[in-house]
Amino acid sequence: MTAIALTRRALRGKGMFVVTALAAVALFAVPAAAQTSPPTADMGVVSLTASRATAAPGTRVTFSEVVRNNGPDPVEMDTFPQIRGGVLVSEVCQAVSPDTPFCEYGEVAAGTSLTAKFVVKVTATHGTLTVKGGVVSESAFQDDNPFDQFRSASVKIS
Repeated sequence: MTAIALTRRALRGKGMFVVTALAAVALFAVPAAAQTSPPTADMGVVSLTASRATAAPGTRVTFSEVVRNNGPDPVEMDTFPQIRGGVLVSEVCQAVSPDTPFCEYGEVAAGTSLTAKFVVKVTATHGTLTVKGGVVSESAFQDDNPFDQFRSASVKIS
């Protein structure tokens, strides 16, 4: 008997076992899907400046915030001001319409800087008007330097 005939005779009645074994082999023979890791990007607030050093109650102060994706990968970026001593009146977001109080920039390429301007009306009667600018992402990403994602600027209330 040939080897093929011997194999057929040995496998007769064991068809289900052979099919199951072949399916298992095929399952392991398929390469696993590539696992992707979240992008790596160093998002940061480069600067946050006020249009004046002092302001009276009821006046408006413009704060300019520059954010940057230092890379190496593109990442989804949003800005939002946190305000103490005033209220947000309006904002302008470079290249996108504001979704007040956020500037939702979407996917930002590595090396790109963007500017947001926040107009704030002073509501406090003394002390300081403080704006804390920040950059965040709605997507998962790895930032090896998360300490540069916020910056504050203050204006003395006179």
